[in-house]
Amino acid sequence: MFVRFWKTVVRAMLSIITMTFCTSCGSFWDKIQAVANGYQNKFDYPGAWEKKYAYDGDYQVELFTQEDSDERIKLLQVYYPTDLKTEQRAWPLVLIANGTGIRASKYKAIFQHLASWGFIVVGNEDEWTWDGKSVSKSLDMMLRANADPSSIFYQKVDTTHIGLTGHSQGGMCIYTSASLFENSRLYRALCAQSGTAAMLVDSLGADFLKDVKAPMLLMGGCGDFDAKIGCRLEEMQKTYEGIGSEQRIMGRIKGIDHSDMLPRGDAYMTAWMRYWLCDDAEAGKCFIGSDAEILNNESWQDVSRKNL
Repeated sequence: MFVRFWKTVVRAMLSIITMTFCTSCGSFWDKIQAVANGYQNKFDYPGAWEKKYAYDGDYQVELFTQEDSDERIKLLQVYYPTDLKTEQRAWPLVLIANGTGIRASKYKAIFQHLASWGFIVVGNEDEWTWDGKSVSKSLDMMLRANADPSSIFYQKVDTTHIGLTGHSQGGMCIYTSASLFENSRLYRALCAQSGTAAMLVDSLGADFLKDVKAPMLLMGGCGDFDAKIGCRLEEMQKTYEGIGSEQRIMGRIKGIDHSDMLPRGDAYMTAWMRYWLCDDAEAGKCFIGSDAEILNNESWQDVSRKNL
């Protein structure tokens, strides 16, 4: 038992070191994307609605960037529908929290995909997002842009429809971002992929999870790393039970491990955001009601729901 424990610890440390090295060690690695274009073609999607939201929506997408003196943010990156420049309306906003050693610039395909469904999608270069500080600051930057007549985003951010998602350490960041800051109350939809609150509870106590109020989708993989370290079922269940969200759902994807959870889970993450932030009734068919697709999706197991 003791030997197995330390093997698990060493494997986790090596994984984190490798991810950090591969994403931070020079110009060669800067050209390598953590999620490649066309990532959807790597997977099978048994659910018809799941498959729909796995692929791009109807909007063309553009990118806005803004350098920032904050060493963790470095570069704010905002993907948005091209129609934003001509349509006089506000658009729902989704922030993405990075995993360990990963920067927003390393998985552009995820941002572009989500923006193609009609969202302003925001990321930064923080490789250690767990405490929520860089995400909270990025949200404040977008709120200021929304109030700035000189900004392309002036009066284009729907401040009543804001979501947050993240993978791995970015999944942990969901819980701090959605509970510990003045702007935490603004979130209306949350999705944590392969990230539980277990380590946070050790330092912050379980009570802080009650302040996580927005509807939550919590997902993980069944592969060796997620099942034993990244998103253990027992920790998922404790997190699921501990959060204050009135509407919540959790589940695990069969045959998928930690590194593939971000691209593979992207379909239902997109549908979750579309349902809560865009009133998309078709997206709701993935999760809502007795015949919700996720309940009968052969790729998913350990699904639990509350008030859906």
